[in-house]
Amino acid sequence: MPWCPVCKNEYVEGKTHCPDCDVDLVEKLVEEKEESAFAHKISMLTEEEQIEMAEIAARRAAAAHMNTYVSAKSRLAETKSSAWAFLAIGAIGSGIMLLAFIGVLELPFHTFAMVIMEVMFAGFLIVAAMSFKNMNKMMSEVSSEEDLAERIKVWAKDTLKVDELVSDLDADTTEEMKYFMVSEVIREKLMVAFPEVDDAYAEELTENFYNELFS
Repeated sequence: MPWCPVCKNEYVEGKTHCPDCDVDLVEKLVEEKEESAFAHKISMLTEEEQIEMAEIAARRAAAAHMNTYVSAKSRLAETKSSAWAFLAIGAIGSGIMLLAFIGVLELPFHTFAMVIMEVMFAGFLIVAAMSFKNMNKMMSEVSSEEDLAERIKVWAKDTLKVDELVSDLDADTTEEMKYFMVSEVIREKLMVAFPEVDDAYAEELTENFYNELFS
């Protein structure tokens, strides 16, 4: 019986063309069971190596669901923006309430409602003051982070060499396997040299270094 090699439908004898796929029919379908290069490479690993690869893949998957690393500089900018917003709203709102209390401005609210609003605006001013106070501490964190980033940059330039990173790979290593193995080596070296780096930052740095070296 003739078959369509695309949709795999079987036709009655005498048919020679599949109208749906617009291809000629064949007498027999050929099953494709070839393994992908990556799957074949995995099958060639020892049991210990396969377990290690599974652990690496699991950690990578978990890291993908982690919160993206936010630098101290970005956190400082967000805090500064919020502080000015709370200050502006609190100051304007308190000013309006003050004018209403002294009779300069009439508002369509009862006295109790205006008191509640004044307390709310005062709360905004307190939040703004606390934010500005925290900014001093965050500026110190920014300085420390920039110093760490510079030290890591110098370390990477002196330590991460392409020839050394791929020394254990052979010519048949797929790009997927290469990424897993090399990025794991980079991450391990990084964490040994800078144990104070948190996981999210380490994952970001590892990704950046790999792309810089192999792009």
